[in-house]
Amino acid sequence: MILTVSALLVLIYSGICLWKVYRNRNSLGNMTRMTIAMVLGMISSLDIGLIAGVVFKSDLSLSTIIAMSFGFIVGFLVGKPTNLLVTVEGVAAGIMGGMMGAMLGVMLPHDNFRFILVFLDILFILSVLSIVFLINTELETKKDNSNLFPHSYPWIITSVISTIIIFTFAHLETASVGDNNQKNREQHHHQTMDEK
Repeated sequence: MILTVSALLVLIYSGICLWKVYRNRNSLGNMTRMTIAMVLGMISSLDIGLIAGVVFKSDLSLSTIIAMSFGFIVGFLVGKPTNLLVTVEGVAAGIMGGMMGAMLGVMLPHDNFRFILVFLDILFILSVLSIVFLINTELETKKDNSNLFPHSYPWIITSVISTIIIFTFAHLETASVGDNNQKNREQHHHQTMDEK
């Protein structure tokens, strides 16, 4: 369940960031667009790579291809409305993040991936929040307005709610895995006692 929630979180927030960048593409400077492309391409594909690596545990090739493709698409979509340099930076960061995430997901023990997934989800949320702050700051600076973060408060609230949801699902899933492990130990104990 936490894998599904994490994947939806990445897809929704990446889509919103892509829309925000596309909508403000003429108002953002080259360095801002390049930074956004690198950050969004890297962290989104890293998170998707981890999820794919956990889901396709026995197939590193498939999980790497899925994650690198996702990173390529996100990097391309962030850079496409601007220029070729931003596109290349976003694509390269997305491919690199996808490869690292898939390797990490495959190497983790199957029943012990939740901690790193929650950690990466929080990093993803913080990265998206940083991108929103960066865009809002540049837009407000160009307007010569002294109030720099008026549009960021809904994002902060949404980020906090998303973090709480991730922690809740991780806790619920960890508790159910712990209960199953305890039941398995008890059954194994009873079976060994019956054999004696």
